[in-house]
Amino acid sequence: MQTYKVVKVNKIKTRKKIKKRAILCGLLAFIILCLVYYFQIICPAVVALSEEKVRAIATQTISEVVGDVLTDNNLSYDDLVTITYSSENKVSQISTNSTKINLLVRKVTELVQERFETLDETSINVNLGTFTGIPFLFGYGPEIKLNLIPVGAVNTSFDTNFVSAGINQTLHSLYFDVTASIGMVLPASTQTFQTTLDILICESVIVGEIPSIYLQGKVI
Repeated sequence: MQTYKVVKVNKIKTRKKIKKRAILCGLLAFIILCLVYYFQIICPAVVALSEEKVRAIATQTISEVVGDVLTDNNLSYDDLVTITYSSENKVSQISTNSTKINLLVRKVTELVQERFETLDETSINVNLGTFTGIPFLFGYGPEIKLNLIPVGAVNTSFDTNFVSAGINQTLHSLYFDVTASIGMVLPASTQTFQTTLDILICESVIVGEIPSIYLQGKVI
């Protein structure tokens, strides 16, 4: 009789161990499935819908900075470009004021970087339905805030462009090429987007024949 009770107790303990192991395995499988669903379904959906908002914020920030810099310096085309004509009224040389341009490039880069460093105070809202990964639920449900963070450095360069504007007339445009990275913080991951924006500084129509060396390359 004693032996029977011991065997019965052992069987009960064994069943409890098997049950606990089954529960743990099921819980582990559920966690793995949730992680796979999050990274494979939810993350891409949230990133795709949020990318446009992130790029819009970056574009607006860059545009505002460049606008402020140009307004403060009040520069015209003649302040940045010098055109020399020959005796035959042909363009013999086009040169830029590299000192002023380098100062502008440096100022834009610094200010954009400073603005981006304050983006940790900025967030975008994504509806809870978006996190399900189900298309017809996108945009529904309460909003969840996702923080934006600056990632990497801001690069600014100077570029020029020549476009024919008629007989012996050429439109010469000067641009800022600003490239910046901006990140979006998601639970357990960070997504980074790169934004490149070409912003017109000034432009003018040059009257006279322009040497092909300028039309085929960049003015420096």
